[in-house]
Amino acid sequence: MKHVLRVVNALAAVVIVVALVVLLRATFTPAGEVPTIGGYGILRTLTGSMEPAIPVHSLVVVQQTDPAELQVGDIITFEATEGALDGALNTHRIVQIDEGSAGPVFHTKGDANAVEDAQTVSADHVIGRVVLVSAGLGVIVSLLTNPLLFFPLIVVPLAVLLVLEIRKMVKSAREVAQAEEQAALAQAVEIIKRQREKQAEQEAGEQSADAAGGGDDGSPAGERDEADEASESDSLEKK
Repeated sequence: MKHVLRVVNALAAVVIVVALVVLLRATFTPAGEVPTIGGYGILRTLTGSMEPAIPVHSLVVVQQTDPAELQVGDIITFEATEGALDGALNTHRIVQIDEGSAGPVFHTKGDANAVEDAQTVSADHVIGRVVLVSAGLGVIVSLLTNPLLFFPLIVVPLAVLLVLEIRKMVKSAREVAQAEEQAALAQAVEIIKRQREKQAEQEAGEQSADAAGGGDDGSPAGERDEADEASESDSLEKK
């Protein structure tokens, strides 16, 4: 269970970091430009003009590419210059390439459209080449960008995970502090115990020395008594 929670927490952290990076990149991208990270941009199609290759609401990854490297058959994202679509991003397939004075000029067409786009695409209007298409991720992004689903599916779970992580950190900090306190107490008790043992050994040594030692002359008590008796006997004989 703990392993599963760690995996979930790690995935949640990765999602949060990626979301923050994308959010910051999108926030600081000038108006009219596609937010990119490492030369790649992420877009979502809003129409079915490229079906079945790119279903509607699919997530597409666009790589910034030198227009001179593009070929017929490549799917590109570009800034449209025709009518009501002027300035809007469009994703269609290259069907013909002409050489112009300012570089290649691309003829594009949606796979689901019957005719080519009315306006050609100049090199300076090309955003990049489509390198990845995911209908599943597009559906997920569509759901998550819905305010009614974003809060209960993203904000609430992340808030719960954050609270759980904070509680876990506080509990761990308390356990560490308690363990350090117990270790310090055990160390203090051990020091006091050693001091008492040393003091007891010193006292025992002093008592042994007192018991084994004699008077001031250093002779044992038994020998002194015998010497006194002998001295008294000599005195009586002399008398």
